[in-house]
Amino acid sequence: MATWQDLIRQLHESPYQIVLAVSGGGSLAISDLLTLPGASSTVLEAVVPYAATALDSWLARKPDSYCSAETARIMATTAWWRARQLTDQGEATAPKLGVACTASLASDRPKKGEHRCWVAVESAGRSTVHSLILTKGARDRAGEERLVRSLILKAIGESAELRPGPLLELTADETVIVESETPPAEIADVRNGILDCVWSQPGGQLSREPSTPIVGILSGAFNPLHLGHERLRLAGERILGGPVAFEVPVVNADKPPLDFFSIEHRRTQLRDSLLAVTATPLFVDKARVFPGKTFVVGYDTAARVIDPRFYQGSEKKMLAALTLTQKAGCRFLVAGRQTGQRFEGLSHLQLPPDFADLFTEIPESEFREDVSSTELRLRGQQDAASP
Repeated sequence: MATWQDLIRQLHESPYQIVLAVSGGGSLAISDLLTLPGASSTVLEAVVPYAATALDSWLARKPDSYCSAETARIMATTAWWRARQLTDQGEATAPKLGVACTASLASDRPKKGEHRCWVAVESAGRSTVHSLILTKGARDRAGEERLVRSLILKAIGESAELRPGPLLELTADETVIVESETPPAEIADVRNGILDCVWSQPGGQLSREPSTPIVGILSGAFNPLHLGHERLRLAGERILGGPVAFEVPVVNADKPPLDFFSIEHRRTQLRDSLLAVTATPLFVDKARVFPGKTFVVGYDTAARVIDPRFYQGSEKKMLAALTLTQKAGCRFLVAGRQTGQRFEGLSHLQLPPDFADLFTEIPESEFREDVSSTELRLRGQQDAASP
């Protein structure tokens, strides 16, 4: 009969390299992976960001919820990206897996909510999430930890296409739900750094060039897409006198890259629009891919464009990036936003004198939309939690 140790031996004999992150439960999987010989060729790094502040640091952001499928996906994608960064040139072709678990298990205090866990695995071509609601009281904390350990190993084995380990010991009320997203090859190539950009046309078809000439780009996370985004795009088109396309950068400057579930969700939201899916985290990168185009941005984005903190703390690098953007014939069209009691526009930014003409303001009379994607996400979570 197969054992989890057999599965781990197969993994250590395979070419796969992994980074594993667990929070709230799952540390036994780290112990098991490291106990058997061969772990040094498989496990690049294993971390346990247990405190909320530790997880915030690992993700480079504060998640909307610390125990959720979305957080597990972000953790796994961060782990996959970390695996790419940790491997040297000789190991660059070895397949990488980012593995993550976020769990809420039995503790020394009774929990009002469910005992649950999500295990996510990210690879160069697929995102997978295993979810499990545990039956309360069926096991003690140690028993729940063993089950979560087994689910992590099972998820790794399936993603590495290994022979399975033993069946999970579930109660009659427990079911593991597995969701997987395998994107079109062109989308994977963008996130894997093979392509800079692929265009998702209205209707969802993919191509290397846009279906219509454009004059502007509206970049964002669109999490979620809301009416303000569309109104800003239309305002940009009125001012620029031509089509403005949306852009989703799947690799970000200050956040982990997007998992494939998130990328495809963004594409679905924007299915009726022209959308560029790119690996351009900085506007100086976008200027190279979209020469001569105007970037339609909000006030907070414009503030980051001229902030040395986003250029490794170097004003010199910030000015060099603006120089390259200017040479590419690109400009910024800036919309204001409400901050506290004040509506902030371009006049509230201290623009570098030599580059002030790179920025043009969208008048408040032309566009103003006091809506926040973060507030919409939190409101959606509250609505979903209401009876």
